Amino acid sequence: MPISVLIVDDHPVFRDGLRTLLNTSPDLRVAGEARNGEEGITLVRELKPDLVLMDIRMPRMGGLEATRVIKRDYPGTRIVILTVSEDEEDLFEAVKAGAQGYIVKNLASRDVLDLINQAARGEAAFTPALASRTLLALGSQKLEKTEKLTAREQQVLEQVVLGHRNAVIAKNLGLTETTVRFHLSNILSKLHAHTRTEVAVKALQQRLVPPPRESH
Repeated sequence: MPISVLIVDDHPVFRDGLRTLLNTSPDLRVAGEARNGEEGITLVRELKPDLVLMDIRMPRMGGLEATRVIKRDYPGTRIVILTVSEDEEDLFEAVKAGAQGYIVKNLASRDVLDLINQAARGEAAFTPALASRTLLALGSQKLEKTEKLTAREQQVLEQVVLGHRNAVIAKNLGLTETTVRFHLSNILSKLHAHTRTEVAVKALQQRLVPPPRESH
């Protein structure tokens, strides 16, 4: 079944182009469109999309505020910021708000679609350059004291940093998905994080796990 996508952007020409791009992927289906954050929240409640593509600066309510509300009320909804802004503060706030990806609109269409498909699979959707900038942005923040992880939590954390979903982690470690969710909840609490993306970034920032090796 295709992943249902909600587009939230105040520019109709961009929405048209993005809808056309998404329609080229058999794994994606545009469920609806909204012109601002308020409309986006309303349509999330009505349509229950799997993935939201969210602009930042929009009238009435911006994308960062809408992301916070949606992740609070519908934590399972995936949100990717799709914006012209390359501001590090916007990038950092998007991760803190719960976005699992940040795509800048000046990327080539194929690159944008590849990142959106990554998000649809439950993976983080950042270009390598933006991932590095996220680490730098978080690195400039004051570190909170982190509780020591158990050996099993360490193993789960390493799998999260590699971008694996709960089902894959469970298979790799010989656990049930319920047990993986339990460990992940503890990890989020100990690292003072709210999302998988934020916990992965903090794990790398604090050198709790080795950085993943690039595949060739």
